[in-house]
Amino acid sequence: MHSNDLTIRQQYPPMGHTQLTLRAAGLEVDEKRFFNRTEIEIPYEELLPISVGRLHTFPFRLTLAAVFVAFGCFKAGYTAVMQPDQRESALWLLLILGGLLLAVIAFALRLWRHDFILSTGRGNIFLFDSRRNRAALHTFADTLRNHTTQYLRQQYADVNPLLPAEPQLARLEWLHGMGALSDAQFQQLKTRLLGRFYGSDDVPGNGQGLAPSVN
Repeated sequence: MHSNDLTIRQQYPPMGHTQLTLRAAGLEVDEKRFFNRTEIEIPYEELLPISVGRLHTFPFRLTLAAVFVAFGCFKAGYTAVMQPDQRESALWLLLILGGLLLAVIAFALRLWRHDFILSTGRGNIFLFDSRRNRAALHTFADTLRNHTTQYLRQQYADVNPLLPAEPQLARLEWLHGMGALSDAQFQQLKTRLLGRFYGSDDVPGNGQGLAPSVN
């Protein structure tokens, strides 16, 4: 797995890979599984809320079935070696049980999952979870959340009291509802937009650049 501030990539030999990249206008998801490849870009406007989770599943019944089939393979192999008069039938049984064992193991491996789930407003993205890569995955999720929030604030949190207030207020409520604006930031921008205390040095948020400057 290769990761940095902008890209994280996981290889799944020989199945393919999953790569997530922060682009100028959204999160690019590049996923390849065998002969199928999916490339999409999720706009930052559709990413929030962003959260993480972990999912671990162990196919106990299939594992138990694999143990029984493996025991049958061992018994058939033992019969083929120790009882020459039953060698042919034992070899056929060994061949059948061996194929069944491979099928059970392959299916069990598909269900035996250790997933790191990156949840977005557009759905879940599944990545392989392990102790070695978990810190990098959390770092990427935090970077994605912060980058998305900053992008949305830059694009949509600017208000102008001289323009119609209703669409601007709706935009602020949209940002607040997604979590891009905290309660305090929402109230500060709303105050600036609606003109309450406009022109005062005591407007909350003046130090953070959220309140209007005095001209």
